[in-house]
Amino acid sequence: MQWLKTPATVRVIVAVTLMTSTLLVGGMAIAKCQPGQMQEANLAYNSAVEFLNQQKWDQAIARMQSIVDVCPEHVEATRGIANAYAGKGDWANAEMWYAQVIELRGEEAEAGDYGNLAKSFTKLKKYKEARAEYMKAQVIAPDDCGVLYNLGVLHSASGFHAQAVEVFEHALEVCPQYRDNVLVQLSKAAGKASEQQRKAGNNAKAAEYAQLMSKYGGQAGGSTTYDMVKKKMAEKNYPEAINLLNQMLAKNPNQPNAQLTLARACDAAGQKSASVDAYRKYLALKPTDAEATGTMLQVMVEAGQCDRASAEAALAVRKLESQGRAALAGVYYSWGLALECKQDYEQARSQFARCVASGNAKYSGPGQTQVERMDGFLERARIEKKRAQQGG
Repeated sequence: MQWLKTPATVRVIVAVTLMTSTLLVGGMAIAKCQPGQMQEANLAYNSAVEFLNQQKWDQAIARMQSIVDVCPEHVEATRGIANAYAGKGDWANAEMWYAQVIELRGEEAEAGDYGNLAKSFTKLKKYKEARAEYMKAQVIAPDDCGVLYNLGVLHSASGFHAQAVEVFEHALEVCPQYRDNVLVQLSKAAGKASEQQRKAGNNAKAAEYAQLMSKYGGQAGGSTTYDMVKKKMAEKNYPEAINLLNQMLAKNPNQPNAQLTLARACDAAGQKSASVDAYRKYLALKPTDAEATGTMLQVMVEAGQCDRASAEAALAVRKLESQGRAALAGVYYSWGLALECKQDYEQARSQFARCVASGNAKYSGPGQTQVERMDGFLERARIEKKRAQQGG
């Protein structure tokens, strides 16, 4: 089976005001560590995580285990143990520790937590259990491409072919970058759904799914307008791609993947205002796409719409906060760019720092670079102010 990687959600939880109490883990009451112990545990984790980065799995497990022994509620150390076992290919232990992460986080568990556990179940060929975890992840992140694709595959593997068709059709709308893979899986799922319905005596439904199999199978292997768009995009012939997309959208504007591709094509062609307009139309159809929201805000900054981008970033963070900090990293980053554009370097630094702290690997490096840039601007402003005062 083909799998798409589900982006892991990382959230560092620093407890500084814990009172002595108990924690239920695996049905056992375990005393929570004191505030001072938690602070020491966080420092130890920052050292232990280097073993993970170096793929020294056994050392990472030993160091993380020592942290959990003192502070059993330390989520990041618990996840670190799971990640290390996964790195070793010991999926049975990875499953146990990823389940522990979810138990510790309770209602704060995010899509990535369930995705990690689902991947472990999949590696262990526990497809039913993996499917259940991806279904939980989809509730939290209904438009996450990795979650949708993997859930669709698991629906099919578990014999739920009609559900697989539904999920893959949704993925086809919100995940244009995976279109080819999704179309292949969608055609297969529709064919199996047709056969399943025929055996059950539901001939009308069987015919419907047979038509879907033919439709999507033809798109997967044929030459469609969108195939031509992809070719023009690959050739960086953005004007022709934009023309084709506008033709498609003139016939049916409610095509999220076409609107998103148009936004990207206009951005690449330097048509920033047109790109923003296309992003807005896409987000009107898919308002929970945090990644596209962050990209639109960045294009707004590049178009000189800094005040508006800053205001909309604040609204987006409030609206999408349930998705977790990792998902909002792009929004934080673009908010920082908007504030920098307004020369509000202190607040810009704050947003870039939130981006770094989100744990999103895609943005942590660029975010740290921006933090250091803002520090430079602030230091320069401090020196200039001091000189002015001395001169006065």
